[in-house]
Amino acid sequence: MKPSDLDLDDKRRAILDSTGHLLIEGGPGCGKTTIALLKALKAIETLEEGQCVLFLSFSRAAVRQITDRMQSLLTRSVRAQLEVRTFHAFFLELVRSHGRLLAGHPGVFITPDREREMRADFDGDKDAWEAECRRMAAEEGRYVFDLLAASAAQLLDGSRAVRELYSSIYPVVIVDEFQDTSTDQWQAVRALSHRSTVICLADPDQRIFGHLPGVDEERIDHAVAHLQPDCFDLSADNHRSPEGGLLSYANAVLHHRAHPRPESVTVIRYPLLWGAAPCEVRAHEALLALRGKLEAELGREPTIAVLATTNRLVASVSETISEQNVTARHVLEPVEHILHWDPELAASAGFVVASILEWPGLDRLEALSGTLKAVADYYRTKFVQRGAKNARSTVISIERSLAQLRAGKPGRTNTAKALAAAYDAGLKLAGQPVADWREARSSLSGSAELDELFKQVRMLRLLHATDLISLTLTEAWGPEDCYRDAAAQVRRALADAQLAQAEQDTVPVSLMNMHRSKGKEFDGVVIVEGHRQGRLLEDGWNDERIQATRRLLRVAITRARHRVVFVRPADALPLTR
Repeated sequence: MKPSDLDLDDKRRAILDSTGHLLIEGGPGCGKTTIALLKALKAIETLEEGQCVLFLSFSRAAVRQITDRMQSLLTRSVRAQLEVRTFHAFFLELVRSHGRLLAGHPGVFITPDREREMRADFDGDKDAWEAECRRMAAEEGRYVFDLLAASAAQLLDGSRAVRELYSSIYPVVIVDEFQDTSTDQWQAVRALSHRSTVICLADPDQRIFGHLPGVDEERIDHAVAHLQPDCFDLSADNHRSPEGGLLSYANAVLHHRAHPRPESVTVIRYPLLWGAAPCEVRAHEALLALRGKLEAELGREPTIAVLATTNRLVASVSETISEQNVTARHVLEPVEHILHWDPELAASAGFVVASILEWPGLDRLEALSGTLKAVADYYRTKFVQRGAKNARSTVISIERSLAQLRAGKPGRTNTAKALAAAYDAGLKLAGQPVADWREARSSLSGSAELDELFKQVRMLRLLHATDLISLTLTEAWGPEDCYRDAAAQVRRALADAQLAQAEQDTVPVSLMNMHRSKGKEFDGVVIVEGHRQGRLLEDGWNDERIQATRRLLRVAITRARHRVVFVRPADALPLTR
């Protein structure tokens, strides 16, 4: 397809005819991505051999959305010259290829799970951990996730040869969601702008990551001042949900304006009475009703997202809709779905079970040492993720027990005693992975810490990794009637499962928190507000928090093409005037 084949308005033709840096602003569904792809198509016609257009975005989901859009607009040969990548993937490649210029060593990336474990040992001292990260980068060429952007920016800014190399490969760079770029990401883009043409796609009202370090609400102003781009505003256009009034309603929620609720928006209020169906069941009911309505309207199976502000509420809804629920009016059948969540704690708990599967092939000290270390690593992950002080104290007590064990003394914590008793009782494995996994998991009892691990490891089912773990353990089963190197192999398998989950295609029903929904589109959206958790708005919140939540709500509402359903408690605050 060629741009000339499309019926474009004057503004979009002016975008295609522009020859310098560009800033294209507009809301969800205004066509920023489409016109950027057409601009890329026109640029590709002038590229030399070996050159590409680089399209940078923040998430795999956004990358997938862009690549899906490419299928209908660009031919295969043209798509081969358009690289759509996340910032992280681009920076990782740059640091691995040229990190020797910074530290004298080849660049090495520290995986997120290992980073969490290392970070926990700094006892919450953020400054000390950041200093250690800088030391590892400067002296050893080892980089944590948060330093990749800074290191890439340093390479591009500090080395003319590297900068010109990448500009020669990517003479045009498109930056998606520009308003959310951090200081380091902007520095890298600015460095490339010396030789490459930069096209910024932005929506100031979708700036929902302002809580992250380096994200600046004046970033668009920085681009205008430095790039002096041709500026175009497409905010008056809406191609995603033009008839349903969703965008105008979302804007009214954002700015707290009066607005009649459109027909495409439904609000279900649930009573706060003893014995009343909880919000999760009402969400189940709303989901099935929305699915039926969209099927009738669209004549096909619709895509639906169930969104909430917290992972905890999303997980609770997931558990509820996975089973049959009975209300006074309906029998609600289970709904097959994908849960997009942060699975690190469940995976860490799985590593503990895998370490127990190694027991029959190890002596007592080696077996218990490995499992106690895995338990400590789980609580390190919990400490880093949630800042829970009791998790840090648990790590200290477990490591003290580990030291006592290695000194030939019995561990004094209930966790160490329970695991020692389980080992001494003997673990009988049959080479049947599912049954053996359950047998090993049953050893997680006898202390509050082990009880928590038992609950977390059951959450692995949400990763849909059961078959993968079973296959992995089948291959690990050895003639000594034990699973050799099970912990390491399960770690690799769960890492693959998490990656596959992040890259999977859109399915009919998806559950996720609102931040994760950014960059995605669905036929319908169910937004769930809990009574005790996951509130959308609360009296007493400061203005900054309220405005951040309203921006997030705008993102959530505008994920829908056709319909939005709110499930809210009876005492919920109104979203519009």
